Amino acid sequence: MAQQGSLFESHGAWYLRYRTPEKQPDGQIAMVQRSQRLASKRDYPKRSEVVPLKNEFMAKLNRVGFSPDAGVSLIDFVENSYFPAIERRLAPSSVKGYRDAWRCHIKDRVERFRVRGFRTVDGEHLMADLERKHGAGLSHATYKWIKVTLSAVFTYARRQGIIDGVNPMQGVSIPKGKKHGRKRLAYSLEEIEQHLELFSTEKPLVVERKGNVAYRPEISTKIIRAVIGTAAFAGLREGELRGLWWDDDDGHALNIQRSVWRTRVKDTKTGEDEEDAGIVPVIQPLRKMLNAVRPENASGFMFGNTIGGTLDLDNLADRIIKPVLKVNGLVWKGWHAYRRGLATNLKRLGVDDNVIQAILRHEDVSTTQRSYIKMARPDVTEAMNRLEEKIQCAAVVQQ
Repeated sequence: MAQQGSLFESHGAWYLRYRTPEKQPDGQIAMVQRSQRLASKRDYPKRSEVVPLKNEFMAKLNRVGFSPDAGVSLIDFVENSYFPAIERRLAPSSVKGYRDAWRCHIKDRVERFRVRGFRTVDGEHLMADLERKHGAGLSHATYKWIKVTLSAVFTYARRQGIIDGVNPMQGVSIPKGKKHGRKRLAYSLEEIEQHLELFSTEKPLVVERKGNVAYRPEISTKIIRAVIGTAAFAGLREGELRGLWWDDDDGHALNIQRSVWRTRVKDTKTGEDEEDAGIVPVIQPLRKMLNAVRPENASGFMFGNTIGGTLDLDNLADRIIKPVLKVNGLVWKGWHAYRRGLATNLKRLGVDDNVIQAILRHEDVSTTQRSYIKMARPDVTEAMNRLEEKIQCAAVVQQ
């Protein structure tokens, strides 16, 4: 039977009182009285003016129905229903992104809310509170991701029948923040050649660490060169590098079939990819590097560790590559900078953007253009060249 609810006034605001069944700690279901703030009395001085808000709220509750799940708190719903659901269908790295946004920015701000009681104005206040605390300390992309996280939660709640109508995060504004978070860095071809040169020696590698302590890592320079070469000349993501098997190398191309995040292996060759299965051609310099480290009866992970698993590339970078680059005056920009570098270097060679998109296996060419090709606009470059020619003729630079 539909509830009507009752209006009451308290502390200068109008509230709605209603009853709902809720699951207790002992597992029993009990009817619990709840209240929902509707509006301030300053904005709605007369009782008759706030009645439409009361009717709208109760109509929404009556449509959804009064069940133990319908009255669940937002925190309980996210941690006990939403996260387990997305863990079954999303990549672990994606789940981590949602969990980080929830843990760092959202959870402490929604303790008092129930799923069906959260409104657009509450989302707006949450984002405004984040902006007051962090301002330009967070990037616009981070603010956007926080909103996306909450929006995804309420989308799932709608699918489960806990809320009805429009997603409450729809229309919530996103703080400006700083324009960019982490810089999208790319290695030039010259930098890549320098990296390969540093690990070209046949002698055992000696790495200096903090405190001027030197040690000899067990991994050979040939393997380091092969990892860097594959990242730079095949444009693989870090997880795809770790997921390569020797069986994926047919001598002419690499067949990208899986990705490894931490210790989890994910198959990337889905039904949607059957027409474009993730084939990356192997150029001759990379072929020589791979052949140099290929065992006689090659099987298992291409870049394996000593216990049969895959090489931890972040650990490799921290222990060996970064110190070696630092000693030689070079800057480590991360594994993904090799992938961006491939896009930029191909563009400099005159390769069409759509071809670069196909090599990097992006779904949309705009992603390739926006985030991977790092070049100044042609008109900007031309203008600076003209300025350079003008300055070279000036007496001031000839002194």
